[in-house]
Amino acid sequence: MIDIHTHILPGVDDGSKDLETSIKLIELEIAQGVTNIVLTPHIQSRVTRANKAEQLVKYEMLKHEIQKANLNVNLYLAGEIHYRSHIDTNYDDYSFGKHKYILMEFPTRIQTPIEEICFDLMRMDYQVIVAHVERYQYLSLEDIKSIKKTGALIQTNASSILNLDKSVDKKTIKMLIKHDLIDIIATDTHNIEKRPPNLLEAKKALKKYYQQDKLDKLFNAIEL
Repeated sequence: MIDIHTHILPGVDDGSKDLETSIKLIELEIAQGVTNIVLTPHIQSRVTRANKAEQLVKYEMLKHEIQKANLNVNLYLAGEIHYRSHIDTNYDDYSFGKHKYILMEFPTRIQTPIEEICFDLMRMDYQVIVAHVERYQYLSLEDIKSIKKTGALIQTNASSILNLDKSVDKKTIKMLIKHDLIDIIATDTHNIEKRPPNLLEAKKALKKYYQQDKLDKLFNAIEL
């Protein structure tokens, strides 16, 4: 499996606080069957604590440590970009994979023209992934369908599938599943205690809704 949304890079945001925690989170990912992890620290967010250069230093350090520990996993550095209309963002700094994927986060309560933003970014030859779409409470079913029509991919958190995120309405998840709107499941893991990796649990929970080939694709949708 591939986890494309994680806050495992240590000391760069509100995710992993140190190298030891990062290693433990990676071990948990591997135990669940994850072979590829995309590190997506918060970008342009109030919890961002490191610039790109500092993230790269932490990234190289983390790769060195997993090699020492003989952990069989591939790491990729990207970012979870919080959309800011007034900031000129260099999206190339945070894209990943064969199709220039960018993971985009939007305000959860403030009405935001996500469809228009995705359309513009897709025209710039980025493959947009809309992070945890279930959190954007102002989006209707038709809004999400319109976002998908731009070519953007819809990512949902494993914790939302498992009803662990109390800010997410269960009806929203049922709607996304019923209308086949989810493209990618990822963990959005931040820590061991409250937001641990949980892809395997989510995959088991979704078995009753999807055929095996579709289910597998939800956890391996990205070409790295």
